[in-house]
Amino acid sequence: MSSIHQLPPMAGSDAVSVGFAQFNAVPHLPIDIPDGGFTITTKTSDGRRTTFYFGPYETGGTPQFIDIQFHDRGTTIPAANGTPTPTFDTFTIGKGGHHPTDSRQLAEPDKPSILVLLLEPKNA
Repeated sequence: MSSIHQLPPMAGSDAVSVGFAQFNAVPHLPIDIPDGGFTITTKTSDGRRTTFYFGPYETGGTPQFIDIQFHDRGTTIPAANGTPTPTFDTFTIGKGGHHPTDSRQLAEPDKPSILVLLLEPKNA
């Protein structure tokens, strides 16, 4: 199993002081993600589950993307291999609060089942 380095929950400013980023004024849970594939799974108090897969482009490599899924909306579409995969709604927020992408207006078969966040620098 991968070596996981997790610190206790802390203030965002404390997370920044140990090398992590801050987002919003809420508690932060800093986790060092190991090389190779790695998934963080979460559940809210009312049972809503999400997963965050940190994936490398090569075996054992540094993660280069994050696949995000929400598992409890109650709808599915066939995945590439034909198995049911959960769908969900998502939108992005850009300059001035603009939503460049918004899946809420899409027909059910067109809703996303995985949101991929690319961990690439601007000049990649």
